[in-house]
Amino acid sequence: MKIIYRHYEPDQGLDEIQEKIYTEASGLPATAEQIRQRNLSRDPKMTWYALTEKGEPLAYITSRDSGSEFGRTYIGYPWTMPNASAEVQAKLFDEVSAFLKTRKNTRELATTVVFTSKIAKKQLEYWHKKGFVEERWLYRYVNDYNANEVAEWKIDGKTSKLTSRKATKKDLDLLVELTQADRFISNAFPTVDAFRAYFKDRVLKDDHAVLLFDKDKLVAASAPLRIEPDQQFILGDEARVIMRFTSTRPGYEYVWKRLLIEVAKETKAAGWSEIPIRTSFDFQSFIPWATNLAAMKPEIQLFEVVLKQS
Repeated sequence: MKIIYRHYEPDQGLDEIQEKIYTEASGLPATAEQIRQRNLSRDPKMTWYALTEKGEPLAYITSRDSGSEFGRTYIGYPWTMPNASAEVQAKLFDEVSAFLKTRKNTRELATTVVFTSKIAKKQLEYWHKKGFVEERWLYRYVNDYNANEVAEWKIDGKTSKLTSRKATKKDLDLLVELTQADRFISNAFPTVDAFRAYFKDRVLKDDHAVLLFDKDKLVAASAPLRIEPDQQFILGDEARVIMRFTSTRPGYEYVWKRLLIEVAKETKAAGWSEIPIRTSFDFQSFIPWATNLAAMKPEIQLFEVVLKQS
């Protein structure tokens, strides 16, 4: 069988091919649009594909520069379809590895494995053979709230002086500006245009975003989103309502509780009040035995490990 190897090019159907390979190989969700946004922010040679002569998907591999660790590049697992050979997988890894070694921006290689991937064990074995070792483990602390109860919480203190309303399509620029001011999420998307597309085509289209104002200044925003278990963000087998994004202007971090109250009110208005609101934050540990503690604490979820090339 003749195999075609090529790097990423936009508008060639490669985002859809990447989605198909990843979702089938990992069992985890992904969308072509999300993949497209990531690929457009990288050098095309950081993503390679193996296709049949007829253009059917066989395998792919991608890589990205770290947004917080200078000189570190994350190389992805070479995901394959069932009919792809080990030689194809090896070829893709070698191609990207060779390219990354020519880059001044790449001083060290690292990778990640998501534990809910259906081949996580196989991935860990693969990276160990490539000389990668565990560096740190990523966890998620989760807490669920009853929307009916939260919506009735008393609003007091400084937050009582804030005003709240639902967002409309006319608030697009306000939302984008707020996210750029919030340094904790300002790099969630690679470009400002990607932020605009996210709010315009997804958040505002769903019509559940809520805004908090200090007089005329937008200081915080969020939106409830009902989400089914995807074994990535929501584990288990029951739906949850999440705060799909949380933007806070510097100096106004204290408004989070008020924001949760407004999200709970909108959750009720959407007819989702019987579904718990899931809140969470991520943290990391360099201590291996912390995984054992997490296993005994249902509110602590181990979801990913970072490995680096030794």
